[in-house]
Amino acid sequence: MGNIVEKVKQTSEERPKEEKKEEVVEVEDDGLSFTCEICVEPVLSNKRFKSNKNCGHRSYCLDCIAKYIEVKIQEYNMSEIKCPGLGCTEVLDPLRCRDILPVRVFESWSDALCETTLLQWQRVYCPYSDCSALILNECGGNVVKTKCPNCKRFLCYKCGVPWHPGYRCNETGQFRGQDDFLLCQLMNERKWTRCPACSHGVELRSGCKFVRCRCGTIFCHACGRKRSREWCWCKRSITQHLKFSAFLALALMLACYCLWMGAIYMK
Repeated sequence: MGNIVEKVKQTSEERPKEEKKEEVVEVEDDGLSFTCEICVEPVLSNKRFKSNKNCGHRSYCLDCIAKYIEVKIQEYNMSEIKCPGLGCTEVLDPLRCRDILPVRVFESWSDALCETTLLQWQRVYCPYSDCSALILNECGGNVVKTKCPNCKRFLCYKCGVPWHPGYRCNETGQFRGQDDFLLCQLMNERKWTRCPACSHGVELRSGCKFVRCRCGTIFCHACGRKRSREWCWCKRSITQHLKFSAFLALALMLACYCLWMGAIYMK
């Protein structure tokens, strides 16, 4: 009887040790690998992407993050790329991602960031074809006549043409170059719409009429106004809504007709 009690004590003392060993092994296994939430593949811990301290999403591998960033830059031309976590608003740090990206992708990202920063300033390009320097209005205010810091020639900052003494800005059509007219013609042919914030031309190939410009502004491609509600009730958008509603009604009628014919056939 005493031997049985001693054996029970030994087994009860050994079990916690075994459970502790199992727990240690499980922790070590978790440290060696993890499952990427994008590719859903087991990945070694040294391939884990470490984001900002404010973001707790660290279940992504380096390859998936690199592809995610590349798609955002090449297809959407985005400068501020957010964490791929669902509902996460933290922005990825370009310097943390530099080592995992190809050189061309990182350079494209840097260019997009610079362009987004410049879009916040009032700007104009030197109208002379042998210069074309970028001129920023860093001090603010209403600037009209200004001198290009590169070629030292005067231009009108308001309308972007060489300085026109004796002419108003709405009378400077004769001063504009041939390239401006060709660009306007190209935009009309391809049905591009200028962004109301930065005046960049945006093309809509398919999908929703609301588009996001590279500067981050969301506007209606049909009328060119900023989005103020879920739907834009301009004439073009209403026409598209009516066409889509008619298509849905026709599809619903066809489905009801098929169900009715099927019921008759079953009888």
